[in-house]
Amino acid sequence: MRTLASAVTLALAASGLLGGVASADPGSSPLHAAAVGAPGAPAALLPLPPPGPLPPLKEPVWICKPGMPRNACGQDAEGNPTDRTLTGRYDDGYSTPLDATAVAADGSRTTEPLPVRSDPPVDCFYVYPTVDVVSNPLLRIGSNPPNRLDNEIAVTLTQVARFGGHCRMYAPLYRQATLLDGITAVLAPPDTATAYQDVRQAFLDYWNHDNIDKSTGKRRGIVFIGHSQGVGMVVKLVTELFDGKRSADLLVGLYLPGGDVTVPLGKTEGGGNDPVATFQHIPVCTRDGADAPIPTGCVTGYASYHRDPAVPPDGGTGTAPDPQHERICINPAAILAGAAPSAQTRIQSYLPTRRLLRGSALAPDGGLTLLFGDYRAPDYPTGFFTLPGQVTGQCFSAIGRQGRLTWLQVNGLEKFVQSNPVLGLHVFDMNVAAGDLLDLIRAQSKEWASQH
Repeated sequence: MRTLASAVTLALAASGLLGGVASADPGSSPLHAAAVGAPGAPAALLPLPPPGPLPPLKEPVWICKPGMPRNACGQDAEGNPTDRTLTGRYDDGYSTPLDATAVAADGSRTTEPLPVRSDPPVDCFYVYPTVDVVSNPLLRIGSNPPNRLDNEIAVTLTQVARFGGHCRMYAPLYRQATLLDGITAVLAPPDTATAYQDVRQAFLDYWNHDNIDKSTGKRRGIVFIGHSQGVGMVVKLVTELFDGKRSADLLVGLYLPGGDVTVPLGKTEGGGNDPVATFQHIPVCTRDGADAPIPTGCVTGYASYHRDPAVPPDGGTGTAPDPQHERICINPAAILAGAAPSAQTRIQSYLPTRRLLRGSALAPDGGLTLLFGDYRAPDYPTGFFTLPGQVTGQCFSAIGRQGRLTWLQVNGLEKFVQSNPVLGLHVFDMNVAAGDLLDLIRAQSKEWASQH
């Protein structure tokens, strides 16, 4: 299983599915004129993978949407917990707490409750990474909708369910390019156009029906979250509908770890005419000291590794496309502290337990066992565990044979997760600093609300 998981992830890296690359044509409908639906029509119905996007879904399919029945993120229409505490749910009714077991350096344990804000003032829109081994739906014909499978729910709960304590969480299901597509990419390019079409359709449905605040009549601030293939979807969506447009004022923050976000060397954005830069007018997050305001409307992202910084890199996630650019490394803990971008900080990691993943003896990580490789989720009664004061993060940059690698060096998790030479800690990018990302959502939401 360990060898198979490594082979799959390396194949995905080669195909671009773990790097956030999406190639679909985004269309041209501006937000103020957007209608529910997606551009494009199928070139054909049966080829696998098809050369162009399949027909649009009849309606979006959601993993998490506030107030809907079977909401995996456990929120009512206002974003408050439907249970006494915020709880994750699978489709068959299995539920899991989202609290954490805090494991001290001496091995002692305490339960750390998840803080939840009543009526969270902003919304989160999340696109999950590559988790489908084969197509969902299995028969990719016409507008057949994807099914809510355990692996998609598990990765959503693992990466963002805890964020639901401070935003209303919207997470669409989409017909993504699969793990198998990544392996066969040398024979046929993966269909990312259908994936983007589904994500775009879901976002416009949210925009047209849920983004207006019922109490104020104003549009709500948005936090975009994506990982791996999900970063590619978010990047295309934000580029089309927000970058350089008036709607960018609604951006609270963008959280895009594991997606190779690119900027010119020494700059925070593309500036309007840089075709290599990921965004032209949306900057990466920076903060000039602890007395400076918390930045909003900016990008936080990194590629996480545990490697020897003194050893020259040899490619991998986080490697720049050319000498004039670099991938971003924004440590959320450094932003919160107002520390220098390259400062070493304590970071708050939250890793999933067997309880959250529905693990078993044969599949210790449940539906994510193949993707998680060497990871073996511990058997705690909470959904997550954390190691208070025992994990550090620091941004590094070094030049190797294949270019400049920029990464977040994570120390303190070696007992639980192994860093791959090419992918680093990719599958846990969101988790290695999950507590800091949650704190940054809280801080950015407060700052954004004070300006609106």
